[in-house]
Amino acid sequence: MAQIVTLSTTVSALENLVAEPSTIPTAVGADDQLRKRLLSTIQKLVPELETPSEACQRILYNALELPTARIAVDLNIFNLLSQSTTPLSTKELANKSGKNPDRKLLSRILRYLASLSLIREVGADVWAASHFGNNLSGTGQSAGVCHMVDNCFAAFVALPAFLQRHAYHPPSTKTDTAFALGNGLSPETTIFEWLKTRPENARSFNVFMGAHRTGVRSWLDGPEVISEITDAFKKVTAGKTEGQEKGVSFVDIGGGIGHQCKAFKKRTPHLDGKIILEDLEEVVQDAELEDGIEAAGLDFLKGQPVKDWPDQYSQTILGHVRDAMNEHSLLLIDELVLPDRSAHQYETQLDLAMLAMLNAEAKTETGWRQLLAAVGLEVKQIVFYEEETREAVIIAKKVAA
Repeated sequence: MAQIVTLSTTVSALENLVAEPSTIPTAVGADDQLRKRLLSTIQKLVPELETPSEACQRILYNALELPTARIAVDLNIFNLLSQSTTPLSTKELANKSGKNPDRKLLSRILRYLASLSLIREVGADVWAASHFGNNLSGTGQSAGVCHMVDNCFAAFVALPAFLQRHAYHPPSTKTDTAFALGNGLSPETTIFEWLKTRPENARSFNVFMGAHRTGVRSWLDGPEVISEITDAFKKVTAGKTEGQEKGVSFVDIGGGIGHQCKAFKKRTPHLDGKIILEDLEEVVQDAELEDGIEAAGLDFLKGQPVKDWPDQYSQTILGHVRDAMNEHSLLLIDELVLPDRSAHQYETQLDLAMLAMLNAEAKTETGWRQLLAAVGLEVKQIVFYEEETREAVIIAKKVAA
């Protein structure tokens, strides 16, 4: 009986927190490990407590959640509510959205968003911001919603048919993907080629790639990584007449529009070498670079300029990189390094997304070591900067001759 009373008390306490989120103890926010433990525990409890009917309601209809969030982004709902000092009515949101949506339709959408806690229903057809919705209100987060729905969703939906078509042996090529099948494209068309003709889709992709890790630690936060880079740069430039100022301290291969380059420059003011951004010409032309950062447009499958590619292409890319390295150069791979068992959902969902979009995979530590060894590289060190989600920087070097 005592256990039942204790459980009832615990549930009541959690209900009170849900009713008044502002009363969540500051200790939870101050102790990130405690916050993650609480979050993980609650998430794991849900499927254990659900009846079959409740489980079906949750999983069969969750495909509606992201598209409806996409509608909210298009109507600017999250930003309008987060920026307002008072709750807003359906009519006010319709007027402020700039899209003049049908009021009844908008009310139906808002009710669904409120049922997901993406917004709060504070009165009859009156709405306010929520913590959940605020997490999607930033530029990068909103771009992520657009990217997932506009660029990825068709591939995810097509994945079952794609795997059936290939008898559950997906191609080891960058073409003939679930992405192409879902979008009704020729098998030869990749997402990167598709994005070339769709500037808005490309913008969502680039903005999200640059901002999706906002608030999360990066590989640049690891002092041991910066120390390795500094030592390697000194060795590479030692004895050269042009000195460190003419040397290259960092090359970001496939670096998009330069977010990592700018972060590296800010983190390493003590290094005098040039920083080079490498990606396709149509990508780097949109980069906003700073002094000391140079852009080089190229196809890294055809030359020195590894993520998101099937192994045969990864080996080609890595082979070009290896050829450009000397005995002191370091290759840094900022990637997920999955454990052999008990991988986190963040890792496994990205792995299947890479399969659907690119016929690629998120590798285990063993998989990374095997891939690098196949092209004459070896792992010097793996530094995990987000242990829970297995985000790491792999430091590799050429195998000694």
